[in-house]
Formats: sequence, C-alpha cells, structure tokens
Amino acid sequence: MRKEINRLAWPIIASMVLIRGVGIADVIILGHTGKEPLAAIGLGQQITFVGMALAYALSVGVNVMVSYYTGSKNPQKRTSIINSSIWLSVVVGLIMIMLGENFSRPLAAFMGAEGQVLDLVWKYLRLIWLFYTFRVFVYNLTAIFQGTGDSRTPMYVVSITNVVHIIVAYILVYGKFGLPSIGIEGAAWATVISDFLGASIMYIIALKRGLINFKMGWATPVQLRRLWDLSLPVIGERTFVSTAIMLFNAIVLHYSVAAYAATQIVINIEAFSFLPGLAYMQTAQILVGQNLGAKNHERAVRSGYQAGWIALSIMSVFGLTFLLFPSFWVSIFTNDPEVVPYGLYVCKMAAAMQPVLAITMVFGGALRGAGETRWVMYISFIGAWIVRLSFASFFAYILEWSVHPVWWAMFMDWASRAMLALWRYRKGGWKLSEEDDS
Repeated sequence: MRKEINRLAWPIIASMVLIRGVGIADVIILGHTGKEPLAAIGLGQQITFVGMALAYALSVGVNVMVSYYTGSKNPQKRTSIINSSIWLSVVVGLIMIMLGENFSRPLAAFMGAEGQVLDLVWKYLRLIWLFYTFRVFVYNLTAIFQGTGDSRTPMYVVSITNVVHIIVAYILVYGKFGLPSIGIEGAAWATVISDFLGASIMYIIALKRGLINFKMGWATPVQLRRLWDLSLPVIGERTFVSTAIMLFNAIVLHYSVAAYAATQIVINIEAFSFLPGLAYMQTAQILVGQNLGAKNHERAVRSGYQAGWIALSIMSVFGLTFLLFPSFWVSIFTNDPEVVPYGLYVCKMAAAMQPVLAITMVFGGALRGAGETRWVMYISFIGAWIVRLSFASFFAYILEWSVHPVWWAMFMDWASRAMLALWRYRKGGWKLSEEDDS
C-alpha cells in the first residue's frame, strides 16, 4: 500500500511545488520592488484564496465521485459526472467573475489595506477575476485526472505552464526586452496566461482519452444531488477558513505593515512543508474514495493512516529546518530591516506547527474521500473561528499584547483541528461506503 500511496503522491507533490513556485516567484519578483507590492501580492493571494471556495468545492466533489466510480468500475457514471462538471465549471467561473469584480476592493479595504497597497491589490485582482474561469477549469480537470488515479498528467501540464508564468511575470514586472514595466499587473497577466494554457492542454487530453465524452450523456438528478451534498460543505469549510485567515491577517496588520509582510513571508516559507501534506491529503482522499467504491472498507481505513504517517514524517523534517535555519528561509524573500526580525520569530513558531498540520491535512482529506465533508467543515469552523480568532482577538484587543502571542493563535487553531480530525477518523461512521452507485 505504501508504494501505491507514494506513486500517487509524488507527482502531486511535484505539481504543488510548481504551483506554489509560481506564487513564491511572484512574491520574490515583487518583493524586490518594495514592501508595498510585497504586502499587496500577499493580500491579493489571500483574497483569491476566498474565491477558490466555489472552485475548490466543485473539484473536491468531482474528485470524490470520480474516485468512487473508478473503484466501483463504473465508467458510464464516471463520464456522466465529468461531462456535467465541465459545464458547472463555466457556471462557477462566471459567478466568481461577478463576485470578484464587486467585492474585492471593499474586502481588501476591510482587511486594512489603504493608499498605495489598496490600489496595487485592486490592479492585481481586477485581472485575476476577469479570467477566473480558466482557473476553475484547471482545478476541475486536475481533480478528474487524479480521481482516475492519474496524477502525472497534471504534473506535466503544470511544469509547462509554470515556466511560461515565470518568464512572463519577469518580463512584465520589470519591463524587459523593451516592454514597459507594469509591476503587479505583470504578475496578474502571467497568471491569466498560464491558467488559459493549462486549462486548454488538460481539456484536449481529457477529450482524447475519452474522459470527457458528451455523447455518453449527463449526470442524473441523484448524481447531481450527491455532488451537491459533497461540495456544499466544502464551500462552507473554505469560506470559514479563508475569512478567518483574512480577519486574522487584519489583526496582524493592525500592528504594522512589517508584521503583516512577515506573516506572508512565513506562509510562503511554509508552502514548502505544506506541499507533502497537501499531496498526501489528496492521495488519502483518492484512495479512500476508490477503496470505498470497490467495497474494501478495511483498505480504505489503512490508506488514510499510511498517508498520515508519511506526511507527518516529512513535514516534521521541514519543521526542524525552520527551527535551525530561520535566517536562511527568511532571506529568500526579503532583506527589509523592519520585516526580518518578525520573520525570524514566526519561522521558528512554524516549526512547532508542522506535526499538527500534517495530521489535520491528511485525515481531513481521508474524511472527504469517505464523504464526510460536513465533518471537515465543522472541524475547520471550530479551529479557525472559535480557537484562532477568539484567542488572537483576546491577545490583541483585550490584553493588548504584542503581535508575538497573536501568532501563536495559529498553532492553537491547527492543534485543535488535528485532534478533532483524528478523533472523527478513528470513530468511523462513514456514509459513502454504505451508498450504492446510483
């Protein structure tokens, strides 16, 4: 089983390294143009994280169902749900265009952005939302390929689009080869172009392989209802988490732009350790779904535990490097004398977070694969809102402590989620395995 887990996980890790590499590259490129663009790109990425709620929810629901039908060897139902998900991607993309265009700037202002930072955030987000449908397609098609057990195709596609993104961002941000420098808008255009390219390539491959075949019909009302039941809690989960993160960042921004910039730097540093956690989370989700589809409940349970232990080991090693070499990690992103001391502190704190992050991620993925998306939503709400925001607000506004204790509210959040996710997984009570293939 370990071999099967790693076979799925490592291409996902590679894909995520490339995906996060784009975000990190944007931060590095813009970070060397000043702290305002650095804060703006971090804030812009946080707001697009909110926008991912609908796209991510659709991809999770589709991935779980495709995994289930792959395990139950039901290609007709698998293709029908894939066909319907293509049109749902268009609908989700259009919804996000409307929401993003109308609410991004007020949301950034609510989070504390003002003046030049607010203007830069809006320049970035205006372009991202206008072409967001391409990104929804990328998420959905990636979920489809991975649900069938193919994690390599998305990896190959992302490797191509990332090279394009970094080249375009470098040229447009700095104004190379005779082109004008357009700053943060250059990073946005690089994102749009790479999303379009990735969506186009994966769509063509899916058509050629017969994964998308509109002649085979569409999802039944029962299938669509199941997709809704799986996806709706994911929307709630991502909304709870992303809004809690934004409110938490607003609390940090209350102290200073430097403290906020340090938070964004550490988020990007943690992206390296997040990648194996997210990859094994996705692997657990796929294998639990496939094994439940094949009516092999015992193997489904074991796949979750195996993925969890592997992720825990890898992320703990990353945590050790955060603890021992914080200066190295922070220096990758900035040399600003105001930001560096904050960054060093948060980097050391992030070391302690790695084990609980691994547990939360992987067992959350395993629960989603079992159809327990509602429980993941409940756990996320408790950790992000009841624990993180409550303690952060108490430390900042009631006790009026420095920003350092506020950052520890992040650890308390993830620790509570880890305990709850592991408890629910051990308890069982999974519903998807009890359902038929209707």
